Amino acid sequence: MAKLTINSLLRDAVAVTGKPLPSGSKMEIEANSVIALIKALDKLYPGCAPALTNASVAIDGDIYSDALTEPLDELSEVVFMPSIEGG
Repeated sequence: MAKLTINSLLRDAVAVTGKPLPSGSKMEIEANSVIALIKALDKLYPGCAPALTNASVAIDGDIYSDALTEPLDELSEVVFMPSIEGG
């Protein structure tokens, strides 16, 4: 199971659903890719996917701006972050 950090971006994305996230700073979700993680979260919290799909993602400390197809394993630590824009 991927270990997902509960931060303000995730809380804001889930707030539209009206369902609370678990207490604490982490939750575990069964997923083998970032897109599978987002789909699993959207199943638990319908409507949160659009905000998460557009977010940057840190996986085990590496930041990806386009992470949807990045693989996850049972030890992966995942953090959704505001999109990184360059210029």
